[in-house]
Amino acid sequence: MSPLVNFICPDKEIRSISECLVQCPRPEGRCLSLPTLHTVGKGRKWKGKTSTTQDLNPTRMEYLQITKPYGIDPFSMAFALLGTRHHGRLEEVAKKLEGLKAELKVAGEVTGIIDLLEPINGKDEYRLIDYKTFGSYAVAKQMNIKEGGEYDRLKLALQTNNYRIMASDLGFNITELWCQITVRDGNTQSAHQNGIHFNLIMLPVKILDDEYVREYFLTKSFALVSAVEKGVMPELCDFQERWNGRRCKGYCSVSKFCPEGAKVTKVTLEE
Repeated sequence: MSPLVNFICPDKEIRSISECLVQCPRPEGRCLSLPTLHTVGKGRKWKGKTSTTQDLNPTRMEYLQITKPYGIDPFSMAFALLGTRHHGRLEEVAKKLEGLKAELKVAGEVTGIIDLLEPINGKDEYRLIDYKTFGSYAVAKQMNIKEGGEYDRLKLALQTNNYRIMASDLGFNITELWCQITVRDGNTQSAHQNGIHFNLIMLPVKILDDEYVREYFLTKSFALVSAVEKGVMPELCDFQERWNGRRCKGYCSVSKFCPEGAKVTKVTLEE
């Protein structure tokens, strides 16, 4: 299967990542530092089993990222890089504190990485904490300050509850779910306009029914694995997954391989 293989350079030329990492062919040289390009140029290799994140994403989009040689603009990965660094720093500290479980890898039919399991007052109970870095508008939707956040809140609840179930299968008694959010545009005019007046917040996450969560992830996992094995493109992402069309226009790295994405972005469909 073809993973992420190309960079879309500042001059809009498409160049292979391997070429870029050896020596940039542009006269002005590399657009970003070599460590940055190494980090953002690592695609997820398909191993026949879905991750929690893949199951939360649109199935067609994930299928195309597994089966097509796609490319990304390195500059579009700035906030993802920020989130990765944020996670890493907190993981380093957590591993030095007694009783905490950080970056715990869990697996079943679906895989995942739990950011933090924190004991509750010395009891045999844990709170599961997931770290996120969101823009203030996304935070406002999570907090129901802005309308249209139902889909975003459900995705967050599904993710944390899936981790809860997998941790419970390992013997951890999870009684609380939390999301610690860093507001990446905190303390700015835009954040204040969105009703967000803080830089960090801990939000409680609703505990969902186990069977509902298991069924969701098993259904999504089966759909993606089956599509890859058969080589058949999954059905069109639903309207919410497409963010009312905005995702296709500027936030999908494989849109040119999708009939709907190619139509929306007005490019030639690539097979």
